[in-house]
Amino acid sequence: MKTERVYLDHQATTPLDERVLEAMLPWFGRPANPHSVEHAFGQEASAAIESARIQVAEAVKGDPEGVVFTAGATEAANIVIRSFANDGSRLVISAVEHPCVAMTAAECMNEGRAEVTVAPVDEDGVVDLDALSELMIDADLVSIMSVNNEVGTIQPIEDIGALCAAEGVLLHTDAAQAIGRVQVDMNAGITFATLSSHKIYGPSGIGAICGQPEFMSKLKPMLSGGGQEGGLRPGTLPTALCVGFGEACALAVRERESDQVQAETLASSFLEQLDHAGVAYALNGSRESRVAQNLNLSFEDVDAEVLLAKLPTLALSTGSACSSGSIGPSAVLMAMGLDEDRVRGAVRIGFGRETGPEEVRGAAESVAAAVARLRRQ
Repeated sequence: MKTERVYLDHQATTPLDERVLEAMLPWFGRPANPHSVEHAFGQEASAAIESARIQVAEAVKGDPEGVVFTAGATEAANIVIRSFANDGSRLVISAVEHPCVAMTAAECMNEGRAEVTVAPVDEDGVVDLDALSELMIDADLVSIMSVNNEVGTIQPIEDIGALCAAEGVLLHTDAAQAIGRVQVDMNAGITFATLSSHKIYGPSGIGAICGQPEFMSKLKPMLSGGGQEGGLRPGTLPTALCVGFGEACALAVRERESDQVQAETLASSFLEQLDHAGVAYALNGSRESRVAQNLNLSFEDVDAEVLLAKLPTLALSTGSACSSGSIGPSAVLMAMGLDEDRVRGAVRIGFGRETGPEEVRGAAESVAAAVARLRRQ
């Protein structure tokens, strides 16, 4: 009998919510260029885009006038970071940023366009605020993610926003892992937030920058060829994807608390099963300040890659999907000061809206059995 697969990699991507698909379907089978406003087809598509823009803004308590649609959070972050990498400018990022920020900033530094300073984090992956407050002096942009994609740690963005405001420094936050899990508030000192649809049960291929309208003029386009999105992101907007993203944002806002309660229950159940089986593990990231949808566990004396190979019916991860295929230990876990064995044995388990309790119990039992077998070898 075929064994059912269980998807527990919701930090990499989420399945499309059926309600999102339902909202998108009408826009697939009809002309829907929102820029062709001379006729009804274009006008209707344009109105749908603007409704979606409002929904995206509401997800971060922002202003629709500051929402720019992009192909995803990676492009959005690139636009923001590169816009502030100019002759002699200085960028400050944390040591645990997603590659869309860390690699982009490093590339700007290697090109001689900016100086990049990295703020340290503690063993939970939380940014050192004292160090950050010193490092941000005379900086042009600070970029700190809201929620870490590998370990689920929630950064104190409100405190960071206050520090930036006091120093007169603009703040960008990668909020791709935060929407639908924690409240993101543009009024908490955030200048720019970058978002991803497929992380919140929306379609792939669409994301956004949400900025304070008065600072949008500081952003520079990476492409040329049209005046769409205020000239910042030329190209015809995909109406169906924008509508889906908007619906996903609306659902994320409406169901954030219930999703949180469900994820807490699932995470507790997973750990209880491991404890019941007598399998020792270490939790990576903050115990208190973390999203419940993410568990990052290290199993001593077990190689995570080998463990995952023993679990072909479970979709788990050893870290960031955007770094898959890369050789070397997790930069995030290394920045947290974890030892080599703990880094090597780290597995990320991601719970989602559609994850069932029986699936979680069965997955935990399978993980426990595989860890026990590997430790006996």
